[in-house]
Amino acid sequence: MKNIYSVFALIILLIASGCGNNSEKSNNAKSTNTQVEETINGTYTYSDNSVELEITISEDSWYGKTMIVTGFGSEYDSQNAQYDNGTVNGNDLYDNSGMVKIGYVSGKSLTISIGGQRVTLRKK
Repeated sequence: MKNIYSVFALIILLIASGCGNNSEKSNNAKSTNTQVEETINGTYTYSDNSVELEITISEDSWYGKTMIVTGFGSEYDSQNAQYDNGTVNGNDLYDNSGMVKIGYVSGKSLTISIGGQRVTLRKK
């Protein structure tokens, strides 16, 4: 009878230790499936044969550089670049007064309005 109790205790111990391993595996699976929320912070760029745009978002502010490609050389174009800045609220970009929405971020794209045209910049 003493052997039966020993075997029974051993079986309970094995079952209990097996359950502990399953819960650890379950916790590990949950932690690896957690998605990291992506931030909009970063630098977005656009260029073609007439203009180069670069906008950097940092927390609740954005800073931008617009460089017109003139054909007189990159040094000349850099010296005549225009700089601007503004505020960020959620995924929306506003001018420096914070009153006029000028663009928004969606995924890895930033869409702004320049001279009445929409331009999409891509995140680096």
